[in-house]
Amino acid sequence: MVSKSAITPKMKKSIGTRLFEDFPPDEVSLWAIKRFIEATTDENPLWQDEKYAKKTRWGGIIAPPAFLHVFDPANRAFRQRPDLSHMATILPFELPFPRTFQAFYEFQFFLPLRPGDLITSTGKIGDIYEREGKSGKMVFVRMENEHRNQRNELAGITSEGMVSIEGSSSSKAAEPPPPPEEVKLVPPSKKQIYFEDVEVGTALPAMVKEISMVTILKWGVAVNDYGPHHYDLQFANQMLGLPNVIAHGPHNAAFLAELVTNWIGGEGMLRRHYAEMRGNVFPGDIMTFQGKVANKYLQDGEGLVEIESWAQNQKGRRVTLGKSTAALPRMKK
Repeated sequence: MVSKSAITPKMKKSIGTRLFEDFPPDEVSLWAIKRFIEATTDENPLWQDEKYAKKTRWGGIIAPPAFLHVFDPANRAFRQRPDLSHMATILPFELPFPRTFQAFYEFQFFLPLRPGDLITSTGKIGDIYEREGKSGKMVFVRMENEHRNQRNELAGITSEGMVSIEGSSSSKAAEPPPPPEEVKLVPPSKKQIYFEDVEVGTALPAMVKEISMVTILKWGVAVNDYGPHHYDLQFANQMLGLPNVIAHGPHNAAFLAELVTNWIGGEGMLRRHYAEMRGNVFPGDIMTFQGKVANKYLQDGEGLVEIESWAQNQKGRRVTLGKSTAALPRMKK
């Protein structure tokens, strides 16, 4: 017997619906970029060293690719409407199950964001679909945002997935994760890596980030995300059943993007970045970010690499999984 779908006709009808009013354009300012790189402790000179940046293909400072999340229309709405405390509160329908989580974030990058650019962003419900999980049905809602500059050029697209899960949060005890690996830390280098230098299996230099309430709050300020479950312990305990406040999902996604941009150098370009949330990150966690080249190929004469990455906590659990596509410069013949 086929079970009844948890997706209602009202939910299906909402696909393609605009979620927010039109907001005035937001400026890409040097101050905003600085706040963002402070929140991610990103030392890449391309975002802050004008002398270095001028020598690259970009001709000056640009914003980190994940900076695009600053212009997420939901964050604009949260900033102007204190009553909107969670993504579920902006939807034109009720989710079928009370347990909701952020499932993934996806970025597509077409043009760099430069200081002085004015970004106009629009958001809509891109898709709603259903899957079967261990505890029952899972309904995914995909929100899609377009970000255009002052010339109406599409600078990027960001997508966010929310999942509504049937059943209890209780489950059988999972197998203990493997002990965390020891990694060698290498600071970001200004040396450029080329497509010809890379082989499938090449490891990216690892990063380690210590998560604290300060880093969580810095991220919230940098991207205008003031969800109470990120700073209000009572709310996190009583409303969501969490043992502590949690770090923002896009924060880990930005760290994984940083792992890639540190490696591809000033002449490389991150084209696509996807991060899937597999667990929460709490204050006090020590996160290790690692990755490797999963594939490389030429497309229209351009050298592209696909990268698999992951974020692992101090207990050895991988709480975020990433996939990225980046363009690397080719050596001149």
